[in-house]
Amino acid sequence: MSDIQDHTPEKAWKTYNVVQGVVIFGQKVLLVGNDYGGPELTWSLPGGRIEPGEQLLTAVEREVREETGLEVVAKEFLYVMDARSSHDLRHFITCVFKLDLLHSGESEPEVSQGTDMAVKAVRWVPFEEVVKLIQSPSLGEGLVNYLYYGLEKMPSRYWSYPEYLAPDWQPLTWPPRS
Repeated sequence: MSDIQDHTPEKAWKTYNVVQGVVIFGQKVLLVGNDYGGPELTWSLPGGRIEPGEQLLTAVEREVREETGLEVVAKEFLYVMDARSSHDLRHFITCVFKLDLLHSGESEPEVSQGTDMAVKAVRWVPFEEVVKLIQSPSLGEGLVNYLYYGLEKMPSRYWSYPEYLAPDWQPLTWPPRS
């Protein structure tokens, strides 16, 4: 095998089990801007790591509440993102779920930065503008395809990125590349 992981001791890799939620209101999706110490915020779906013993649906509801202040209920599984970086030996397995708002009314629900200290911004974003905030395929390719095609016509429900900094990396586009 020529896989990168085969040449690196298993204990050197750090695996993160993550959940994220797609919350839609009208033709907008909810995104959060996280401050991970870079020059700009890293935008993604709300979500985060699963706590020991926590089930996926409970985790995604908790994470969205912590990051946005919204009460949601997890509905269906949408897709999995499998991404890693040999540079810092991190591997992310992210399960993404469709969430329904526990919100009544026709006006856009108010969001806040919640209690998660890394979250510096929360924003409702029109579908076609997602690619302006999320550039990285490993953070947004599944989302962009879901928003554009819907679950029934999505080209995949498993998205794999064997290397974050691949030489053929291209930013996301709307509509998605086929």
